[in-house]
Amino acid sequence: MQVTELFIKRRHDAPLQPAATIACSPRGIAGSVPCAPFRQALIDSRSVTAELGLNPGDLRENIVVDCDDLYDLPSGTVVKIGQALVRLTFHCEPCRKILKLIKFDRIVHRRGVFGMFLNDARIAFGDEFAVTQQRFDEIPYAVNERIRWFLKKHGGRGAALDLVHELGLPTSSGRIMPRLLAKLLGAAPAANEGVSAQGKGGVSFR
Repeated sequence: MQVTELFIKRRHDAPLQPAATIACSPRGIAGSVPCAPFRQALIDSRSVTAELGLNPGDLRENIVVDCDDLYDLPSGTVVKIGQALVRLTFHCEPCRKILKLIKFDRIVHRRGVFGMFLNDARIAFGDEFAVTQQRFDEIPYAVNERIRWFLKKHGGRGAALDLVHELGLPTSSGRIMPRLLAKLLGAAPAANEGVSAQGKGGVSFR
């Protein structure tokens, strides 16, 4: 299994830029718009994208690999791409842009899987893609379950301050976050009105 395409997202809503190599680190992809920690790279299966009738880059991915069962790998799996170690976090949620290309029921859980980088490295076209034995906690896909997981792991109300950013939730989650947190925590919505839809530092949620 190997890398078949690489893309860098230089600006929001701009076309992706094909690349022969990308530099990556625990801060994300160099030269790309900043992203939430759990959403630093979107990795796609070349065969699944082709099966859907789409072309590389259509799904706004960063890394395309010829791994047919990529989306069957559980959250928390660590893969090695070239010399880069990447923790797989959760499947990418189909957004409105993507739903203009394909119906929801065809693309859900097939748009790509997000990953976060564990080391400084470079990834090049043709690099080997391999699944390692290293594992991290599984991160739930559903937004409410992901929030419960995060709060349990990081402790109570303090963890809610940058929740949208840290969890890599979709931008739309910012609008529902106060009520959702109130329901989960038993708090008044007003106590959490400061949660922003854009997230910490204006990062991208793709």
